[in-house]
Amino acid sequence: MKKSIVILFVLIGFSLSAQNTKLEVLKEFVAGSISFNDEFADLGQPIVTINKLAEKQADKTVDLTKDNIKETLELAKNYKTCIITVGVHTIVKITDFENCSPSGAWGASMPMGKGYVQKAGVLNEKNDYIKNIIGRPGSQERKVFLFK
Repeated sequence: MKKSIVILFVLIGFSLSAQNTKLEVLKEFVAGSISFNDEFADLGQPIVTINKLAEKQADKTVDLTKDNIKETLELAKNYKTCIITVGVHTIVKITDFENCSPSGAWGASMPMGKGYVQKAGVLNEKNDYIKNIIGRPGSQERKVFLFK
């Protein structure tokens, strides 16, 4: 019985450590653009926290759709940092507006980006054209946060 209790506490400790690590990785990823308030952080879904903070701190916020993607990407070139979130599971930062790949689904040329996709509670790093990170246009909420 005592072994079971000890094992349970160890597993809970590892779980909390992994969640803190996710938050730390994402804090570093958005450093210089978004300031964090630790008491506000959702450890299970840190991208929820980023969405809320970015909404307040961004110089401009745009709901990304297939209809406005060309204009939004053109506008983003005038800002220092462009962060895109998809729902509560994906975050991407555009890294190179010059290196682009056409997207038939979006009807636009999509720049390179670096981001993270959370699946089954684990953050997976992605370095690719943003079309391959944010997915196809659809009903998911996509937000663009622009920072000067």
